[in-house]
Amino acid sequence: QGVTVETIAPGDGVNFPKKGETVVIHYDGKLLDGSKFDSSRDRGAPFVVEIGVGRVIKGWDEGVVQLSVGEKALLTC
Repeated sequence: QGVTVETIAPGDGVNFPKKGETVVIHYDGKLLDGSKFDSSRDRGAPFVVEIGVGRVIKGWDEGVVQLSVGEKALLTC
């Protein structure tokens, strides 16, 4: 299956996170029916995590590394 990445707003197109780097990201977690189950914005702080090393769901490990700095995207997994 994997993850699909749909760009909503482009980033800088140059700087992409590499496996093992720390990313700072805001997110809204939603089910396929659109209902929200989690949100960093609702907590008032971005999520900080090392990417690509299994600390988050596989879809994030695969999808976030495809996003350049500042990019907004919809990840579906």
